[in-house]
Amino acid sequence: MLAPGWQSANRGTPDLFNVCSKGDAGLPTNWAGTSKAYSGVGYAGIYCYTQNGYREYLQTELTEAMKPGNKYYIEFYYKLSSNSKYSIDRIGLFVSDSAHIRKDDFVVYGKPTYELRLASPYTRTTGVWAKCGYVHTAVGGEKFLTIGNFSNNQNTRSYHIKFSKAKEEMLNTAAYYFIDDVRVINVEEKPKIEKPPVIAGYPPIKVNETYILKNIFFEFDSYKLVSNSFAELDKWLEVIKAKADWNIELTGHTDERGTDEYNLKLSVQRVQSVSAYLIKMGIDANRINIKGQGKRKPLSTENDEVAHSINRRVEIKFLAK
Repeated sequence: MLAPGWQSANRGTPDLFNVCSKGDAGLPTNWAGTSKAYSGVGYAGIYCYTQNGYREYLQTELTEAMKPGNKYYIEFYYKLSSNSKYSIDRIGLFVSDSAHIRKDDFVVYGKPTYELRLASPYTRTTGVWAKCGYVHTAVGGEKFLTIGNFSNNQNTRSYHIKFSKAKEEMLNTAAYYFIDDVRVINVEEKPKIEKPPVIAGYPPIKVNETYILKNIFFEFDSYKLVSNSFAELDKWLEVIKAKADWNIELTGHTDERGTDEYNLKLSVQRVQSVSAYLIKMGIDANRINIKGQGKRKPLSTENDEVAHSINRRVEIKFLAK
């Protein structure tokens, strides 16, 4: 992995994927699976579990050392690669005052500063972008951040994914995770607030432009929002609240499977779920107009799961009052 400011914490070899690359290191399809970035045009990839104990880690030096007693919010997004044959129940981070690089390719450090442990190594939302976030109270002098799985195989709960189409030999015995959007924020200082309307991962927000809401998921054959969707909707809430002189148009789309009548109804129900969440969070219902297009306007005409996921979407447009 050749990414300025990043290195490995052991002899493992993390990977970097980008839309500028072709073939094995590209986006959205690469040797580890198929996935768009959580935001931007690239992400990293690391082995967080293998049956032989091999591990990979991402390590970076902060722009400045942490100040004693200050609180720092640390977060990153992670996602199991679609070609992994295993998933696991944990991922974590380690904050330190110096870089410790292990001379082999096994577990580093031992006990992490923070470890996110899931109730199960495989859930309904395994394989979608999820957030690992933690508020760290600094001892003082901490300057390095390391990301990965800090537990050995004995302490890591794993799940064998029978239907995974692992194409790379090592993935047959491993859980490989994509990592994106790593942030460390000093919450003791006044944050630098971007002038709305700006949302990370999207072009500048303008009136009469249509934007596809990323990372909005529904339960299968249902209009119930999956909990991971709310983090994405919360990004849009900032702009919606800041631009009270704009109305909102929400449009729902489905993939082509099912009848026209059924898909039209489902697309309306799904966009109603998004509207209901915005209203619950304080948005005036009179500002919101909803539409359902069913399967009439697909973005992709291919007949595979990647195309289906692209066509299942909710779009938002702002209209001047």
